[in-house]
Amino acid sequence: MTSTQSVVMNPSVSTHSLRLRVPGDKSISHRAVMLGALATNSSTFYGFLESQDCLNTLHIFSNLGVHSQLKNGVLCIDGVGLKGLMAPHHQLDCGNSGTGIRLITGVLAAQSFDSIISGDASIQTRPMKRIIDPLSRMGARVSGVATATDMVPPLVIHGGATIRGIDYEMGIASAQVKSSILLAGLYANGVVRVTEPRETRDHTERLIRGFGGAIEWGDQLVTLNPSQLLNPHPDRPIQIPGDFSSAAFFLAYGAVVRPIELVMVGMNPTRTRFLDVLNAMGARIECSDYSGDDMEPYATIRISPSELNNIEVPPEWVPNLIDEIPILAILALFARGELVVRQASELRVKESDRIQSIAQLIQKMGGQIETMPDGLKVTGGSSILEFEANSNGDHRIAMAGIMGGLMGHVRCMMHGVSCISTSFPTFFECISEIGASIEWLDI
Repeated sequence: MTSTQSVVMNPSVSTHSLRLRVPGDKSISHRAVMLGALATNSSTFYGFLESQDCLNTLHIFSNLGVHSQLKNGVLCIDGVGLKGLMAPHHQLDCGNSGTGIRLITGVLAAQSFDSIISGDASIQTRPMKRIIDPLSRMGARVSGVATATDMVPPLVIHGGATIRGIDYEMGIASAQVKSSILLAGLYANGVVRVTEPRETRDHTERLIRGFGGAIEWGDQLVTLNPSQLLNPHPDRPIQIPGDFSSAAFFLAYGAVVRPIELVMVGMNPTRTRFLDVLNAMGARIECSDYSGDDMEPYATIRISPSELNNIEVPPEWVPNLIDEIPILAILALFARGELVVRQASELRVKESDRIQSIAQLIQKMGGQIETMPDGLKVTGGSSILEFEANSNGDHRIAMAGIMGGLMGHVRCMMHGVSCISTSFPTFFECISEIGASIEWLDI
């Protein structure tokens, strides 16, 4: 797909129940590559997300000397151990992935060789002091391009640093920052402790533990004992469940339009806050068929249309809801009352300024929204108009707009939809299963 590709959506008129499976979790797929590469033996992952973001991470580790095979979502990685990575021959490119660049920088900070990592135009505006500061305190030598308020990529990482243990109290609730510290901490000469202001997703911790690492977490404190080998069980493939953030778009659709059953959706408790919001709004949800070990559990989620009432989202829920806020804001248009989201300033520094992008989208749809520096207020109950909008290069805005048109039973045109491939490469296949009509345009 080209960067200018646009799509016209015509909604389905069917009301029959639908069964879908969304692709593998993006956050886990990134981390699978990294931990698999640093292990001392081979590991196999089922359900790897073959999105552009995750493929970029896989390509980076190939450039660092790691051999892997990927076919039909099954990823086999030959780990090289913590000290087995090789110097790249050129600048590393993470594409559009903030997770990729921040976590991989944590790994690169502990290597014996120099490296440079960057990404696309969006990545080159993303704030990096949040990882540069703690990594520097650990002894790493990382620098970026100085702006008036921060540091942005390209990041230059000088090799040969001695990585020290650290007691670090995070100023923002960010799984990316926490994970960058922990990945560097695998090489530290002392204990690494990270205190979070609020609990964030714990995929890195679960994988480190699953690979035999000495790590403990709870009550917003993570403790890692470093200088260890990572040894996944060679005969125990790891299942990557469906991405909950991708499932959220269809959960919203099911809460408004028609019953949907989503199978093998990741149920990591640090990722499912959107279910709490849906329940608080009055959605009809059932979860069953729980499977998987404590590494990454998954289940089947069933949701049916019901009368919804907007809520004020508790601030402590926001860190584990941040990726679902775009579709939540769209869902709010179909509920009674006012949705209020505060303490979500992190939305300002995603693939787009998501607060502004959400506001532009909802205004195009004929809805009422008020923005705040750290959040938004959406008034429900308005009729959705036929609309034309732009994704601003943001995959979650693109998908939220398309789902909004389908939920409102109106024809819509979304521009710049190629970005969806960064996280949900089968999105339009799922849309086709809904029965919506898709018209592709190259403008």
